[in-house]
Amino acid sequence: MIFARSNRTIWVLAVVALGTALLLLGGALALLLAGRPWDALVVGLLGAVAGAALARLALRLRRGPLGRLALFRDRLVLLSGRLELQATWAEILTATLADHTEWGAASWPELRMTERLNVRLRSGRSFSFRPRHFGLDPAACRDVILRLRDDPDTRARLPIFDSALDLAAHPLHVGDLIRPQL
Repeated sequence: MIFARSNRTIWVLAVVALGTALLLLGGALALLLAGRPWDALVVGLLGAVAGAALARLALRLRRGPLGRLALFRDRLVLLSGRLELQATWAEILTATLADHTEWGAASWPELRMTERLNVRLRSGRSFSFRPRHFGLDPAACRDVILRLRDDPDTRARLPIFDSALDLAAHPLHVGDLIRPQL
């Protein structure tokens, strides 16, 4: 099971922005030919705004997913650029959305919840990532990680980790922001 962020919503918005820009610029041209230059200017400016929105969406489409989150029977693998993090389920101590800078200093009512999932390992190491970058709801991603850590029967339904080649060979499961459930 490999998750990645989907661009489906951005594609829909880009198509709508393109259609709106073309419609408004066509209307501006028709108004200009009809001898109404001020009206054509206003509609043309609206078309330019739609074109700017289209340009921003095109830039967002050029950026791919920031990484991959892979869940295997024996480990969690996080790929981000050239960085690869692996943590076996037995090694994961905690997974929380609380701000990790306040863990030792704050009392319970003072904890601040974030969009970043902080994973602490038994070896003392820790890492964090933003589940939304992978198209996952942060709270649901935390719940899945904790459930997989604690439930070997659920982990048995996942594929076995072989090598980095597995990560390249498996297709991505993409969609809009989802709540992963097992």
